[in-house]
Amino acid sequence: MTAYAFIGLTILFTVCGQLLVKSASFEFGPFPKQLSALFQFLIRAFTNIKLIAGLLCAVIASIMWMSALSLVDISYAYPFMGLAIVLVLALSPLVFKEVVPWTRWLGVLVVCIGLWIASR
Repeated sequence: MTAYAFIGLTILFTVCGQLLVKSASFEFGPFPKQLSALFQFLIRAFTNIKLIAGLLCAVIASIMWMSALSLVDISYAYPFMGLAIVLVLALSPLVFKEVVPWTRWLGVLVVCIGLWIASR
């Protein structure tokens, strides 16, 4: 496989992992404020199939990233990771009905311009 394929798979699995972890967080709830509730929170979190799948995606993304870096310089590959930011921001209103303010979209535009410049 080419470096671009490994980079693309890294981004794909990173985005999927982030979306799965966010989705799981709705099921196991917010991080507890009291230390006494931490153990039960961790049990609920780490027995949640979406969280487990999200963490597995992170592991797969890491393997893809190691593969990409074995083929190209990190200074070339790393700017492409900004695409994960773009995709998570674009998918969060669709998947979670989040409201994304225009300032975040502007920030993503700046990231995209930076990615275009860095890829030259």
